[in-house]
Amino acid sequence: MSDKRTRILRAALVVFAEHTVAATPVPVIAREAGVAAGTLYRYWPSKEALANAVYQEAKAAFTSCLTRGVPAPTTAGDVAEAYGRMWTNLVAFAHEHPDALAFLEHQQHASYLDARSKAMAEEAEAPAVELIRAGQQLGVLRAADPQLLITMIFGAFVGLTKAARAGGLPPAAWQEASRAVWSMLAAAETVHQDKDTP
Repeated sequence: MSDKRTRILRAALVVFAEHTVAATPVPVIAREAGVAAGTLYRYWPSKEALANAVYQEAKAAFTSCLTRGVPAPTTAGDVAEAYGRMWTNLVAFAHEHPDALAFLEHQQHASYLDARSKAMAEEAEAPAVELIRAGQQLGVLRAADPQLLITMIFGAFVGLTKAARAGGLPPAAWQEASRAVWSMLAAAETVHQDKDTP
């Protein structure tokens, strides 16, 4: 990847995260990247094409981070361990890639995402869907639509990241939130049996 292309992608991520894709003119991205506005069009035919490139790069990093070290859930204990690892990975991503997380989770993307970006969005959710389905089959997680549960989890997580970015979230809150989300996900009997939640 060329140095200019990399600079443009990084600059676009920063300004998109702060101002959204729709509200960001191309000259603002070019200025942030230190290039002429016309340079962007050598790599992408439009701002929307650039936004898809930024989205795909950020989503690939997110998916890679989310699944790092997560065990295949074949037993009830595996489900709790996999959940704990995924939550830890989410927190790590929030700390290591704050602009990428803000861009991915705090904005609406539907108006410009192309087929590849939409496919990557589905791929990013697949590990969490598989974990929830495995947990439901093992009787560890509550019976509910996995997509609904994922929406609830990420809604809570995004709210936490907003608080963290504003400086109003103590470090211990991440673990407390993890336990609260696990209680929301777990089947009723699991909540009562397992006091050492992830």
